[in-house]
Amino acid sequence: MQICSFVIGLLALIGVAQGSVLNVTVDQPGHEISPILWGIFFEEINHAGDGGLYAELIKNRALSPKLTGGNLDGYSVLKSGDDVDGRIYLSRDHPLNDVLKTSLRLNVNKDLNNSQQRIGISNTGYYGIPTRPDYTSYRASFYAKTEGSPFTGPLTVSIESKDGSIVYTSAQVADITNEFKKFEVVLTPNPDLIRTPSLDNVFNIYANGPVANNTSFFFNVVSLFPPTFNNRTNGLRMDLAQKLADAKPSFFRFPGGNFLEGNTIADRFIWEETIGDIARRPGHMGCWGYYSTDGLGLLEYLEFAEDLNAEIILGVFAGYALNGDSIPPQEMGPYIESALNEIEYLIGDSSTTWGARRIADGHVEPFNLTYVEIGNEDWFSSDYYIRYPQFYDAIRAKYPQLEIIATQNVDTRPIPILDDHFYPGYGWFPDNHRHYDNHPRNGSKIFVGEYATRDNSHPQPEANTAAAMDDAAFMTGMERNSDIVIMACYAPLFGHLNDLVWKPDGIYYNGVTSFATPAWWVQHLFSVIRGDTYIPTASDANEGLPQEKIFHVASRKSDTNTLVLKIVNTNTEDIAIDTVQLQGVSGTQGGSITVLTGGRWDQNDLEEPLRVSPRTETFNVTGNSFYYNAPAFSLTILEIQL
Repeated sequence: MQICSFVIGLLALIGVAQGSVLNVTVDQPGHEISPILWGIFFEEINHAGDGGLYAELIKNRALSPKLTGGNLDGYSVLKSGDDVDGRIYLSRDHPLNDVLKTSLRLNVNKDLNNSQQRIGISNTGYYGIPTRPDYTSYRASFYAKTEGSPFTGPLTVSIESKDGSIVYTSAQVADITNEFKKFEVVLTPNPDLIRTPSLDNVFNIYANGPVANNTSFFFNVVSLFPPTFNNRTNGLRMDLAQKLADAKPSFFRFPGGNFLEGNTIADRFIWEETIGDIARRPGHMGCWGYYSTDGLGLLEYLEFAEDLNAEIILGVFAGYALNGDSIPPQEMGPYIESALNEIEYLIGDSSTTWGARRIADGHVEPFNLTYVEIGNEDWFSSDYYIRYPQFYDAIRAKYPQLEIIATQNVDTRPIPILDDHFYPGYGWFPDNHRHYDNHPRNGSKIFVGEYATRDNSHPQPEANTAAAMDDAAFMTGMERNSDIVIMACYAPLFGHLNDLVWKPDGIYYNGVTSFATPAWWVQHLFSVIRGDTYIPTASDANEGLPQEKIFHVASRKSDTNTLVLKIVNTNTEDIAIDTVQLQGVSGTQGGSITVLTGGRWDQNDLEEPLRVSPRTETFNVTGNSFYYNAPAFSLTILEIQL
């Protein structure tokens, strides 16, 4: 059904009152809506960071140094021309530095005598190196040295099709020595060769003949960046970052989640190892089956929050890992000190150790930090009641201005804000949209830090239209109770189509393109269209409006005197609201209507990324009541100028 038919129905039936009524008490405003109600949560899962939001294109650029000594995943030897022989392997005898203690060694096993022969290394990237028309340049860098028979260069750097038939761009570096040196080039593709996006490509570094037998090359921190969001040097993928920015999130929670805790204590997110030069970041094994480079580190998270103009929700490691291990209370001192140092890195000035380090890392001004979350999902542990007070007391003593978020209810210390998580099956959210209606108003505030409908009635639980509307039904309840529910964010945020360990996710992608799911469009719309003052609404089920299928919440934008009315239909059929009554106003100036709707199982995909997407048109009603037919599985948002 097209949006225009919704509007025609509205206009033709104004004033008809057949029974079902939705009252919007514009003249009885309620509480202030939390100004940071809707935001985002990022966790490294489904290659959300490496291969996703983090724009680095080279897979395993630092050779996974903490992963049983490293590996060469993503690399292969490049041999072309007649009679070329060589091999690659991991070298522990030629470390790059005291952090990256290995290198990739390329041995030339036979003389190369002419320029038609070449030998080098090739990297596949994350499921292919992307070329796109808007990738007008790339920044490539690597460390290299040589040993054995003399060779000073040049080395050629190129992006090519996998079969070598197309060379999109190349450049050369010279002066290779027997000491590691960093080389940097800008690669500018020939635009005539890139008419459509492609992933069928590799990144190569190679030498042409003549090269003598027994020459060895050593490489590490091989890096390739396309243009990045806000043009940041160690930045983010533009299309994914832009989708988040377009949703205007009020806060950004990071770095997890399970990723914060790690499978073991040793595999936790060690923030100190994620800052500074990428050539000194060892990375660590993540908890979803792959290694994290930590190129997307603490400062990159913080700068993205700054780019989004979003509040920072900083999660700090609280002494518990996913395998059930906890740090004994008497050994917690260094971990508490690490959390305090992390906060100092964010907000300290030049007179502090870690504030000075942030300045040295390139960010002079302190970040605006209000919220610190102690741990993650600690209801799985049995000792949070011991660990939480240790962190709470230390943080409050040094930083009394900060708001603290707990992840489990304990009675050993106050809990200013409690983090709730929900991953129910289909139907639970509509049934529980009043979950917070009777929540105590004098207790902890609520942060719904993760939630999503997992539609397990289908073999592949995806963020289809019906599941998205379940989310929306619950979101009306959170917005209605936003005097105590002060923040909420969908999770997981991202899913790489080549590595989905958890579904559903908000935004899916491969290496060259991406799309938002219906669930993400719900998040987007609730976030970008919101008011600041709650306006009570009430429907009359006795008059034919099924409260278990139709959900609503209203608010007012004070600066523009606009009423925002959100209506969710989770039913398999349209639901007619015979009278939407705006109480306390004699008329309006009209406005706009935005509708997101689709079939029960409708999803977006790479072929039809906007199959289920919002449509907005003019809303011409100027009276104080109107008829509305809410489409099956739909979110409708009316913005009415009062």
